Amino acid sequence: MTLLFFGSLVLISDPVQSILDMQLTLRPGTLMYALWLFPPLDVYINVYIFNYTNVEEFMSGRATKLKVEEVGPYVYKEVLSNHNVTQNEANNTITYTPRREYIFAPERSIGDPMVDFVRAPNIPLMGITTLASGLSMFASLGLGALTRQLKAKPMLNLTVHEYLWGYEDNLVQLAARFVPSWIDFSSFGIMEKLFREGNESNVFNMNLPEPRDRYGIKLPDAPRAYTVDSINYERGFKRWQYDEETNGTLCNRIWGSHDGTLFPLDMDENDEFFLYRRTFCRRLHVKFNQSVSINGMDGLQFTMPPNAFDSHLDDSNSSCFCKNNKCLKRGVGNVSPCYYSMPLAITYPHFLHGDPSLLEPFEGLNPDESRLTSYFVVQPHLGAPMHGTHLRLQANQVVGKVNFNRDMSPFENMVLPLLWVDLNVDEYCWPLRYLIHGIKWAFPLIEWGAALGMLMAGIYHLCAALMLCFWPSNKQQFHKVDQAELGTTVQVISLPVGFRKSSIPSSMQLELEEQHQLLFGPKA
Repeated sequence: MTLLFFGSLVLISDPVQSILDMQLTLRPGTLMYALWLFPPLDVYINVYIFNYTNVEEFMSGRATKLKVEEVGPYVYKEVLSNHNVTQNEANNTITYTPRREYIFAPERSIGDPMVDFVRAPNIPLMGITTLASGLSMFASLGLGALTRQLKAKPMLNLTVHEYLWGYEDNLVQLAARFVPSWIDFSSFGIMEKLFREGNESNVFNMNLPEPRDRYGIKLPDAPRAYTVDSINYERGFKRWQYDEETNGTLCNRIWGSHDGTLFPLDMDENDEFFLYRRTFCRRLHVKFNQSVSINGMDGLQFTMPPNAFDSHLDDSNSSCFCKNNKCLKRGVGNVSPCYYSMPLAITYPHFLHGDPSLLEPFEGLNPDESRLTSYFVVQPHLGAPMHGTHLRLQANQVVGKVNFNRDMSPFENMVLPLLWVDLNVDEYCWPLRYLIHGIKWAFPLIEWGAALGMLMAGIYHLCAALMLCFWPSNKQQFHKVDQAELGTTVQVISLPVGFRKSSIPSSMQLELEEQHQLLFGPKA
């Protein structure tokens, strides 16, 4: 009965799932918490730089198009850790500061960034020239004279490392000296600004799994598990006119998005979500595409829509990206408010899904959808990104109207590609693979095996006990037969009253004693 009770209890209560529910939640001391603090994921950023090969011919008018060649990948491993963690029981959130380090991976790279050179746009010069187009004529003339005095050129010849992570620029140093409230740095690197800047100062507040009632039903209107509630105590992009009173629009909200590291464990084919990283300067809408299996592990594959970077004045969910009632071309997303108002933009690589006019000034761009489409794969048992994730985005320099600068005039009203990155997740380490396989089938199989074993053993013992109660053993039957025979024998050999033992012949007396021993055993 004990075995039957515990076997039934295992099947009804499902202790394995209870243990998993307890361990796969973001609470101190749990497995999920330890994995989240220092994620054991190998995340890499593959960087492809656009090298401009005919700058002089184009600037002199001998060439009508700029020739670009894709150089890369130069691969950097992103190492994430979460610090300054505080559990907020009052509103069911957790506050933390994520820190990311970037380590060069030579074994995955095409060359040495310290040695390889590229010819690429001078981002500070082009940015300041575009911003100066809105100034007065005298200010524009003065800025043009200043750039000539500093010998600033539209294109730079730099090592890959300098271009990505920082080089000394005279124009930037001058701006940092005279307008430190605007430019607070003396060197400039495109990857430094896109990925590393502000890395250790952003404070995230994230919603924990939805609270449930005593019946296990989620409470209504509870925020989605592991969505961002605020960043630096702001729930929206003030640079995109977020309004606290109205909770903003899809154009300028931060709350409700995911930081790309942790997702709910109950995601399915009906889910869609928003990704946020400071690099994007916006939330990216991600929709379900298909279910996949990678190395025997289930995955939910999501992708971004082709119009992810479009903006329209008559669309409240994208109009905030239009500045001064002017929207960028189709497929080009404005990110300048996040980068010192420098005219930078984000697109798909090689202007994939963009306005065809973006490709016209260039030779060497190939918007191949099969190679450049972004995918985001979520492992549903852990709620973490997995192998197969490729988030591919391109950074661009937007050049507007140019006044009083002859060197910059050939690039007027162009969107110049700078580089594109492929943010991808490598295969899981073996402990994570074993954990996922255990969650999927090994742990439930062990649970069912133990439960069925206890039930079968309990049924066997119960049947044996019933048989002992209602079906006597052979020994008991033999004992009863002996007793019956004994009664008969006694009746047969019983002597009449008054018959003396001494009168019995010796041979008969011996025979009676032998029968007595056989029936009752030897005398004591």
